[in-house]
Amino acid sequence: MKMGMKKKGQILQENVIFIVLNVAFFSIMILFLYLQGSSVHLKEEETAKQISLLIDASKPGTEIQVNLKSFFEKVGKEGINEEKSVEIDNTKNLVIARGSKDSFYEYSYFNDVNVEYTFNGDYLVLVIK
Repeated sequence: MKMGMKKKGQILQENVIFIVLNVAFFSIMILFLYLQGSSVHLKEEETAKQISLLIDASKPGTEIQVNLKSFFEKVGKEGINEEKSVEIDNTKNLVIARGSKDSFYEYSYFNDVNVEYTFNGDYLVLVIK
């Protein structure tokens, strides 16, 4: 009879340890996914692609204002000013979004146009020529 009690106690203890380890593992996974989703790298990629797609969809003579407030807030925390955060290279047809001093994301556009850009508050103003 005592032998049966030890087995039940062991099974319960093993189950508790298994549950605690699973909770810890999934908590770490959720934290990792949250940090990756809110990282500056994701904002760099999103901003560069958004601007590139707008340039590709535009015709010469178009003026576009892109609200980049959330991007500017994110890169401001990293010590990057607005003028350095977004660059457009007309010779290589690239949009370069810089979110920190150590990282950037570049995305090319296919429309063969000259893009002039300025910053106006929270907006990036693109003029397609």
